Amino acid sequence: MKNNGLNAIRDNLRIHFKNSSLEQSLDKRYTIQTAHTTVVRFCNPLNNKTAFLTAVESYKNYNFGTFKVDNLELVYNDWYQKEEHVKTLFNFSI
Repeated sequence: MKNNGLNAIRDNLRIHFKNSSLEQSLDKRYTIQTAHTTVVRFCNPLNNKTAFLTAVESYKNYNFGTFKVDNLELVYNDWYQKEEHVKTLFNFSI
């Protein structure tokens, strides 16, 4: 990462969660030091896993470019991000 922006956001969330009555799981098992994104979700099992993995492998050195994040959403959700359970709690402009 080019700057400390992600850690600053995380530390700010830690402070505000500790000072709130909200249930929290941030750092429950260990201090979070990485970021995660889900790029794709499948609704059904793959019909041809080998072909899919071959295609993914062929792009392992491909530069897909970059993008600028200017908004974050704090959401309430279930483990599976089911649409009927996802509720936006707050939008952060960064």
